[in-house]
Amino acid sequence: MRFRTTLILALVCAGLGAYLYFVEFERAEEEGKKKTLFTFEANDVTGVTLTYPDREIALKRADGAWRLAAPIEAAADDTAVDNLVRAIADCEVKKSLDDTPDDLAPFGLDKPKVTVKVALKDRELPAVRVGKTSPVGYSTYIQRADEPKIYLTTSAFQSGMDKQVKDLRSKTIVDFKDDDVRRITVAKGGTTLALVKTEDKWSIEQPAAYAADESAVRGFLSSLRAMRAKDFPSEDDKDLPAFGLDAPRTSVVLAVGADGTNTQILFGKEAEDKSVYVKVGNRPTVFTIGDWAYRDVDKGLNDFRDKSLLVAAADDVRGLELVHDDGERVVLSRDEAGKWKIEGQEGAPEDMSVDRFRDDLLALKGYEIVADAPADLEQFGLAKPALVVTARGKDGAVLGTVRFGSHTPAPPATEYTAQREGQNAVLHIRDYQFKRIDKRAVDFLPKPTPTATPEGQAAAATPETGGEPALQ
Repeated sequence: MRFRTTLILALVCAGLGAYLYFVEFERAEEEGKKKTLFTFEANDVTGVTLTYPDREIALKRADGAWRLAAPIEAAADDTAVDNLVRAIADCEVKKSLDDTPDDLAPFGLDKPKVTVKVALKDRELPAVRVGKTSPVGYSTYIQRADEPKIYLTTSAFQSGMDKQVKDLRSKTIVDFKDDDVRRITVAKGGTTLALVKTEDKWSIEQPAAYAADESAVRGFLSSLRAMRAKDFPSEDDKDLPAFGLDAPRTSVVLAVGADGTNTQILFGKEAEDKSVYVKVGNRPTVFTIGDWAYRDVDKGLNDFRDKSLLVAAADDVRGLELVHDDGERVVLSRDEAGKWKIEGQEGAPEDMSVDRFRDDLLALKGYEIVADAPADLEQFGLAKPALVVTARGKDGAVLGTVRFGSHTPAPPATEYTAQREGQNAVLHIRDYQFKRIDKRAVDFLPKPTPTATPEGQAAAATPETGGEPALQ
């Protein structure tokens, strides 16, 4: 009897569990799902039209990319339009009004803030009118064109549909691949600077032949590509004088591709908010960019010139020589095993210290070219340099020699100069750069390890610390 009762209870529990799982759980899950105004896949959208009381914006998708169709024909910002489409697809229905009012004015639906139309691959969705935001609950009234019912959605939907053309337009100003650029011409203030790439290496061709700083050229091209429009103040070439683009302050021409197709970028005057007007080639569009974006591309000859002081591979450096103005001469050499030694020193130097010095020397670049082939080196502290460093390669071959001086030789020096032997340019370097190079023999030797002494007992005096040795 007890077994039978237990079996019946087990069957009842199993049935109740099945009911809860298959009926109530599914019902709760269904109720928990967010109810949306429409059900469609964002990828199926081919067009969106936003109609406002004072304007209309139409967007079309073709070949996987979005374009503006009205009020102008232009490339659209794919990310911005995709976000707009997702916002429409995710439009949540929080609730609906029980009664359908005759007067839509209290809900702002007689003259909606915006009417949204969506075209899919196979059909068009009913238009959605977006009205006022309710005074309580931060909800917005919306209405589908195919039914009289009024729904409430989040106020975020209303703000998400409030767009200007510039919000949805592509902000890209110029688009190119760095490797395809073969020539750069920069005209500014009556001067012309020309850089040319030969066998993937950049050099300066005008106003004279100089080596170019590869990283500076790459940074310049990157800054051009990264420019993004803040606004689009005009689509008419007749307006160019108003933006200072009829006589631009800077003109950049890129020769791109094997055929050398030219892309011209003109930079005009500043707007009231300090942004800068920009125009590209024959396109009538005038853009504005941030003043910081213009500063990133406002470069001159000094910015592009190579300011390296010693060019060599670290593994090729087999010897280093430092000569100070007080006569101290430090000569280091490296054997085949990579171990360093100091000429005239009994102890071996720390290999890591010498390697760090070598790397700092090879990485050293000036930040400014202060003079080209000056007749008098004394004014730069280079007639009698404070330090001369020579790097040697295999069999003692000289890889390069650099002289270091200062405009203010009396301590404390604040402006350091450097010149590579055989080069005309005198460069400014930072004080911290000079301090990394200004080494003495002792700087390369191992530092003595401090010896611990028992508490309360004085450390033994040594010739290095001064005083007499402690009695034993």
